[in-house]
Parts: sequence; structure tokens; C-alpha cells
Amino acid sequence: MKRASDEELVRARTVLLALRGFYGLYVMHGLLMPDTPAQAALRKRIDAWGMFPFLDHLIAVSPSPGEFAESLTVCLEPPFDNLYEALMEQLAADPGIFRIPGDDTGAVGFGERWIRTLREQTAAG
Repeated sequence: MKRASDEELVRARTVLLALRGFYGLYVMHGLLMPDTPAQAALRKRIDAWGMFPFLDHLIAVSPSPGEFAESLTVCLEPPFDNLYEALMEQLAADPGIFRIPGDDTGAVGFGERWIRTLREQTAAG
């Protein structure tokens, strides 16, 4: 078995530590919460690769040190390196990608937009 380079370990650790953020993209989207264009773009790439079911399973683990090491090993695989590339590209486009999207009114604007979306969905359904 090939020993991972320091760069590969850094990339894998970056993905592993961002997994909850990836998952949050789906939770917020599923609750019809507003998101940013960068969040939507990252979710679209993850969906195109068919990675969400696997991410959902991996994120459910609240890792002990041993489980963290096992998860880190999984994150050395090519599909997760693709996630690293996508994350780095989206972070370059929007450094606040995992922040709650809002407008100039911050959390108030976020809440108002979410409630408006829920009302629109209720009226349409």
C-alpha cells in the first residue's frame, strides 16, 4: 500500500473537516432555506457525482480518534479528492460558503426570505 504524502493527507483532512458543512448544504436546502449561488453550485457538483448518499453515511459517524483515522483514509480516495477540488474552487469564489446567507439585514433577511419561500411553496402546493 502506497504511503500518503503530506499534501494528500492535508487535502483529505480538509474534506473530512468540511463534511458537516457539506451536509449542512443539504439540510438547509431540504428545509427550503435560502442559499448562496456558491452553496448551490457546490451542491450541484456533489449531486452530479452521486456522492450525497455516501456523504450522508460518513457524516453520521461522530468519530472517535480511531474512526477519525479510518475516515481520513477513506478521504484519500479519488472521489473525495474531487470534493477537495470543488470545495477549494467554491471557497475561492465565495470564502463564506458555509455561512448562513442573508442580505444587508443579516439573520432577519434570511428568516424573512425563508418564511416567504415556505409560504410560496404552501400556496403552490
